[in-house]
Amino acid sequence: MPEMISFGGGVNSVAMTIMLVEQGWRGPIVFADTGGEWPETYCYLRTFEDWLEPHGLSITRVSVATHPELYDDKRLGGLVDTLEGYCLHRGIIPLLAVRWCTVEFKRTPLENWREAHDIGRTLLGISASEPRRIRDDPNVRYPLWQNAITRGECLRIIQEAGLPQPIKSGCFFCPGQRLDNWQRLYHEHRDLYERAIAIEDNASESNQKWATLDPHGISLRQHAKKRWNGQTRMDFTEWLPCLCSL
Repeated sequence: MPEMISFGGGVNSVAMTIMLVEQGWRGPIVFADTGGEWPETYCYLRTFEDWLEPHGLSITRVSVATHPELYDDKRLGGLVDTLEGYCLHRGIIPLLAVRWCTVEFKRTPLENWREAHDIGRTLLGISASEPRRIRDDPNVRYPLWQNAITRGECLRIIQEAGLPQPIKSGCFFCPGQRLDNWQRLYHEHRDLYERAIAIEDNASESNQKWATLDPHGISLRQHAKKRWNGQTRMDFTEWLPCLCSL
């Protein structure tokens, strides 16, 4: 059965791809680009493509701008090219409880691409350390889980391939990322932190019921003032890991 790799640019999908390619697998590797990934992820994509090139492989990138036919035009309205632009246009923010952003900008376009190319299954990089994420779907296969490859083993596979470890993939304004990621965004990519603040401000001005990317209701502007300047002690234990990337 023809298969495609759903490539997220994180540890799991990178390790899965390395494992399969070294076993002789050849097929499409598809990355759904929200337009809002961390800069380090976009950089890593180029590095990984250099590793793939001798194997005759590359990464197919799909986005609203490049493949509008794969997206729900009724929702997007043909007005925006990125998830960030959609949030600003609609005056909303991504929500962990609903995860519409993952469905509309990741899952749906990847599934539509698979069906358009008559491919039977999608390969997802979910490791043996995450059994709760495995679902019974005839259109999906989990090579890492099937081979009992844990997160630690994924890191070893990447290292042995001579590649650096990728950061956790996901949007720079994802509400599911850890607090220390927000701190790093503030210090290393201040322009992106300000753009995330703009998404919150826009949702607030649109009178949305929920207008903070922090699931605890604290705005990024408040975090910058109270936490990054050392006025309060940071507590990472309350923060949930993001599950939208692979």
